[in-house]
Order: sequence, then structure tokens, then C-alpha cells
Amino acid sequence: MDRIGLAWCLLVIGVFQQTFAASLNDACVNPRKQAGVCIGLRQCKELSDIWTKPIVSPEESAYVQQSQCGKDANRKVLVCCAGASRPAEPSEPTNVLPRPFDCGRDLSDRIFGGQPTAVDEFPWTALLHYRKPQNRYGHHCGGTLINNRYVLTAAHCIKAVPATWKVIGVRLGEYNLTNDAQDCYKDVCSDPPVDFGVDKIIIHEQYDPKSAAQWNDIALIRLDRNVETSDFISPICLPLEDRIKSLNHVGTKQWAAGWGRTENNEPSDVKLKVQLEVSDWDRCSNLYKRARAVLRKTQLCAGGKKDEDTCSGDSGGPLMRQIGATYYQFGIVSFGPKKCGTPDAPGVYTDVSQFVDWIESKLE
Repeated sequence: MDRIGLAWCLLVIGVFQQTFAASLNDACVNPRKQAGVCIGLRQCKELSDIWTKPIVSPEESAYVQQSQCGKDANRKVLVCCAGASRPAEPSEPTNVLPRPFDCGRDLSDRIFGGQPTAVDEFPWTALLHYRKPQNRYGHHCGGTLINNRYVLTAAHCIKAVPATWKVIGVRLGEYNLTNDAQDCYKDVCSDPPVDFGVDKIIIHEQYDPKSAAQWNDIALIRLDRNVETSDFISPICLPLEDRIKSLNHVGTKQWAAGWGRTENNEPSDVKLKVQLEVSDWDRCSNLYKRARAVLRKTQLCAGGKKDEDTCSGDSGGPLMRQIGATYYQFGIVSFGPKKCGTPDAPGVYTDVSQFVDWIESKLE
């Protein structure tokens, strides 16, 4: 048999073995040739310990990826865990925030001044759907899926929009707004986006839409039904653990993603991403104080580099930092300079770590 034929046979055997193990939730062989059982990543201590390390080496990352043996009925990744037995899968409550392995996973191989994302990149990004006068509709503002029923967004996306606008839905799994079916980018094709209705909107009680500094700019949207996760729709992690909450972000590079205005002053049809540096709070606070906006420690500043910024339409979307192999949301796009991408004028973000208790108290 020639090399091409042999490689193809090995590939088919590998795929069959992966599907076989996952379909039975039973025996498998891990990359180290050890016998194991195909179970959820959270249940496998060896692999979960790797996945939660602050720094994951390329070899460790490859080992975890190569240990994947399929997906369960909810399309969650299963791994081949040496010496394990499969536990019963509990039903997912809607009033609990997920922990790493069940959130913040970006399996892609790979905004203003931004670059296109892959179709499976940042699978927690959401679009808010508005009904406007004269039977007009549109997607404005972003958000993030934080568990199987709730989307996190900015309060100003609800309260500081025209009074005749009403949020009537949320879209998940979107990539290209010009296409309501399957999107493809660099040989990866997504499932069609999924639209959800709104069961309830919860706005922070102390948010004032007329405030120049937009304190407490945070809101939750409870969807009309539970979300089925996939490679293209899954929740981001929030900073729940003390070690994550207490991190110093100044000088770190974090990602924002959305469909907001680009450098051409037009909304983007495809989801874009941009990397922004978190600014020193005192310096940013002094800058905005001159504009009569007194910031609080419940806010973060990021950006301030020419032509690289979030902009209108990105509001409510995430500011994200990857820690180890997991993405956490630390900011919500709130407001910024009138001209997006102004040098030395960072944008302002709601500091999610300061509102985790509020978020958890509102989940039902």
C-alpha cells in the first residue's frame, strides 16, 4: 500500500475509533496508548489539571486536543481519560455560571481597525435584535452568552437607545450578517445562527442612562429557552474564582469582538476582533475627568491606539483575556471618545469582576 493510501486508512481508522468510543461512552485509547474511558473534560483530573494551569505548554495543549474522543448528546467535548469511569451527566441548571471546561473554550485554529475572526472563534458573542418604528428591525449592540440561558450586555443598550426601540431577541452563532444560513471562512463552515426570544431583561438598579460616566452599565437578558451548545455557540467564563478576580490587568493585551463601526465609518458585516491594551486607571480617570465624566473603580480602560478601538455597535460586547487555555470576560464595552481610535484616549468598560455577585444574584 502506498503512503497516501496508508495515511487515508489510518485517518479513517482514527475517526472510526473516535466515533466508536464516543458513541458508546466507553473504552478508548489516549495519545499515550493508555486504555481509558471517553468522559467529559471536567471529570478527567489529569486533563483538567492541565487545562486550568495559568500557562499551558504547546505539548500539553496538543495532548489535551489529541485526547478528544468525541462529543456527548449536548455536543460537549469528551476526552479519553486513562483509568476513568463515566459519571452520570447531571441536568444543567439555569441559575449557575459555568466553570472552566464548560466555558471559555475557543477551538478555532487560529471593530475598528480589527481583523476578521474565524467562524468558530469567540463562540459566546451575541447580537441584540431590536424592533423599531414602522415595522423596521435591526441588530445593534452586542453581548455574551454566560450560561445556558443568560446573555450579559450593557445597560445602555437597553436604556440609552431611542425610546421607540425595543430589544425583542438575541442571535447566537452569527458570523456574517449578510448570510442567514451557513457561514464559511478558511475552509471552516458554521451551523446557521440561532435566534432566541427574550423572557426577561434585568438592568442594574443603580444605572442612570443620563450619567456622563455610565456607572453600573450592565444588564442581563434571560432567553426564552435553553441554549444547546456547539462548536459555534458556547458560554464564556466569568471571573468567579478569587485568584482570577484579583488579577492586575494593567498593561495586558485583551481581545474585543463585534460587528461595530470600522475605520470606514460603516458597520461590519462580519465579526471582527481587535487586541487592546488595558490602561492605567488613574491616568484614564484623569483624562475623562476633564470631560466631566468621573470614573469609578468598577470600570476599566483599554485601547488608546490610533485606529484600533471598539466603536458604536460594539456596545455591550466583551473585553476578553485568555488565561491558560480559557477565555474570561473582564469588561463590557461601555463608552469612549466621540472619534473611535483616537490616540491616547482609551475606551471605558464595565469591570465584570466587580459585578459577579450581582450577576449571580439575578440568575433564576
